[in-house]
Amino acid sequence: MNWLELLSNEAEHGLSRGEPMYARIMAGIRHAIQSGQLADNSRLPTNRELATLLKVDRSTISRAYLELSQSGLIDSHVGRGTYVRPTAMRQQSGAAARVSNDSQISWTEKFSDASRACADLVARQPDSVEQDGLISFAGGLPTEEFFPNSQFKRIVVELMESDYSAEMFGYSAAEGSPYLRTQVKRHLSQQGVSCNDDELLIVSGSQQGIDLVTDVFVNPDDTVLLEDPSYFWAICNFRARQARCIPVSLDDEGLRLEQLESLMSRQKAKLLYVMPNFQNPTGSTMSLTRRMALIDLALKYQVPILEDNFVGDLIYDGGALPPLISLPGGKDVVIHQGTFSKALCPGLRLGWLVAPRAVTARLLLAKRTSDLSTNSIAQIILARYLEEGLYAQHLEHVRSNYRARRDAMLNALTSQFPLQSTETLKLTWSKPDGGLFIWAKLPSGLSARELLVFAESQGVSFSPGDMFFVNGGNSEYFRLCFIQTDPSVIEKGIERLAKAVRSYFETVARSNLLEISSRARVRNNVLI
Repeated sequence: MNWLELLSNEAEHGLSRGEPMYARIMAGIRHAIQSGQLADNSRLPTNRELATLLKVDRSTISRAYLELSQSGLIDSHVGRGTYVRPTAMRQQSGAAARVSNDSQISWTEKFSDASRACADLVARQPDSVEQDGLISFAGGLPTEEFFPNSQFKRIVVELMESDYSAEMFGYSAAEGSPYLRTQVKRHLSQQGVSCNDDELLIVSGSQQGIDLVTDVFVNPDDTVLLEDPSYFWAICNFRARQARCIPVSLDDEGLRLEQLESLMSRQKAKLLYVMPNFQNPTGSTMSLTRRMALIDLALKYQVPILEDNFVGDLIYDGGALPPLISLPGGKDVVIHQGTFSKALCPGLRLGWLVAPRAVTARLLLAKRTSDLSTNSIAQIILARYLEEGLYAQHLEHVRSNYRARRDAMLNALTSQFPLQSTETLKLTWSKPDGGLFIWAKLPSGLSARELLVFAESQGVSFSPGDMFFVNGGNSEYFRLCFIQTDPSVIEKGIERLAKAVRSYFETVARSNLLEISSRARVRNNVLI
């Protein structure tokens, strides 16, 4: 039995137990090289080939190969493949490493459990692709064409000549600039959210908001409940704090409350993390009935809710639903957060947290230990932008454009994947009322990661859905972002996606036929 068969057999019998999977794969290949099973200059399987054999993500193989390359055991060449490094070269690099290591720390051994947990989750992400003409539906950021360049330029010049210039270049208060806090409170009041000064904290984007809340509430082994699927970097944050992340499935109206109550009655949860508006990655919106019932459940079982309203301003159809914190009882159990990153521009890194007074005081302490205070220059510029009513004008502009882009993607999907597609080879997708994403689904048993290989060969990419599920799996889902490209490019990208889907379905069909034929031959041989 060769080294590849041994590695495959180990995978079948629990390769993922114990050490991280990439480390076990790396150890197996290292042993094969050092024992001579893999000779000098032997060609290793591609990332995809080995990932398929071992039934793991390509990113896991990529990480193992990267570590082996950094150890001097293999060499990778773009377009040529990956090969075992000749023994003489390994010995030279090993001798140099030994000399160097005499005076260097072994950094890998020093990494924290939080860092290891985060790195293992990040390994779920697919390899980045650099390809001319690639149309990407994978991200989730506004594009440069909608950035407020000219308005910010004017505001900066005016502020530099005003009384605010000194405030811009000094530390702001840890809770945020009074100027910006006044404007944010006005913005929130338009959404039905009222708060006092000691209930509002300005943060460096919604990711810091999540991190501060986790810091204040979550100890190792505490239970955090969250939507499944959910925001990838929130999952990373909770897992890095060694929380027990328990998923709660979704339907068209949001969290399944029967499942949630069952979990709350059996688990002493420290926190529930939700995105009621245009959820990431599904794009779904929690119904008003479901929101009110959720507040009742949280109060009944005394579980704080972190409400992430990251794209609440990007609504295209229907009316805005009230935030959880504005509903009866909401202020007693909800920590509400929002950001200007998605609707305006991500470089500002500005958002907010609204919470009960006692909670805000603790969040403020956590922020001081994290970064002392938020960027003063950005806060003053944004405050003036809000005060002049420019954000409201900007929202009208981007809502119109993003609605057109969403409609272009939905129309292109309908055109390229007609309803008469057979049930066994049918693509389905969501129809969000706002936000950034469309959530698509392949037939059960198929893999979006496998489809991604075909898609990239056609010049289009997306985010595979399994990375958004708390415990992985659900490989048939994938996420499409519609705000980053104009309608004509979207149409071209969906056309490429349709070609990729057809090629993938044909490959799967041929594979199934070959498997059926192979089984038939085996049965015939047995009968003979």
